[in-house]
Amino acid sequence: MPASTRLEIEGPAGSLEANMTEAEASIGVTAILCHPHPLYGGSMQDAVLETSASVLLDHGVGCLRFNFRGVGASTGQHDKGIGEVDDLAAVHGWVSREYPDHKIWLLGYSFGANVVWRAKDALNPAHTILVAPPVGAMEFTESTNESSVYAIAGDRDDFVKEANLQKLMVGQAHIIAGADHFFSGHHRELVDAVGQAIAPALR
Repeated sequence: MPASTRLEIEGPAGSLEANMTEAEASIGVTAILCHPHPLYGGSMQDAVLETSASVLLDHGVGCLRFNFRGVGASTGQHDKGIGEVDDLAAVHGWVSREYPDHKIWLLGYSFGANVVWRAKDALNPAHTILVAPPVGAMEFTESTNESSVYAIAGDRDDFVKEANLQKLMVGQAHIIAGADHFFSGHHRELVDAVGQAIAPALR
């Protein structure tokens, strides 16, 4: 993976710790990656995000990962997903200013997928990927036009109910057989799923 640049981005609750990794052969896209639940050890160093970032970078997509408020060196306190939406908006604004010619994608894993879902209408990303969105444990408001949203989940994920996922009317959902919420033992399938998730946006 290419070298990352450590950043401090000004957020609504103070400084947000971030790492920016530029793709070696950029296609003019930057993806913002959002980590799982802060109260359960989630951070931008998460293994699922690492895997997702490696796939994105291989396809020429730059990756910005950051810690929500109260995680790592980010200031503030956990805000039950409310303030975290504002954190994502601040990071999105930074990317928009620093890479004005780039399309912006959003990718969220677990809790991060919920934050992405709640923020996407205001941020209007060019493409959205929800990895293990916890539709069985957190509120996801239903929508009727989500053709640019792609979901990835395991069929043994206790936090994802396929019936609830279908109600979101995402553009496409990739279900990995045998995978749990952490994709344990299914790294290769996750790599393939992320590759399929970005394919429509690369055409």
